Amino acid sequence: MPNVQSSYTENMSAARVGQIANEEPSTLISREVQTAAITFGKVVKQGTADRQIQAATAAADVYRGITVRDRSVNPATPEGWAVNETCRVMTKGVIWVTAGATVAAGAAVYMVVGTGQAGNFTSVSASNLAIPNAIFESSGTVGTLVRIRLN
Repeated sequence: MPNVQSSYTENMSAARVGQIANEEPSTLISREVQTAAITFGKVVKQGTADRQIQAATAAADVYRGITVRDRSVNPATPEGWAVNETCRVMTKGVIWVTAGATVAAGAAVYMVVGTGQAGNFTSVSASNLAIPNAIFESSGTVGTLVRIRLN
């Protein structure tokens, strides 16, 4: 098997997208990736069959959770899962994601349709999807890592 990583930095990063943010109780489910590869820290929706998921892409999608980083991932897809692979999805807990807009701690969480990133908006529209009972645990600007609490 080829090396997944052959060079290392002196210090580890504080967080990675899709990483579980703390050790408090969380709920994780396993689902099969259905139609296209999905990366870590992305919002997913129910697939067309039992126990399947797809990347959420529209404001009308039914939210299922956020994909969780997995160290045992296939080296061919090191930042996520390929079609037919089983991935972990967080439905409750605290997870690191990439902010798709400027966000504030305590604000409601919405998904930016098209990117699957989390943003801080005032309402559901054609360009964002509400994440039920979710709030930002930390503040940040576009492209930074922030924590989301899924309740």
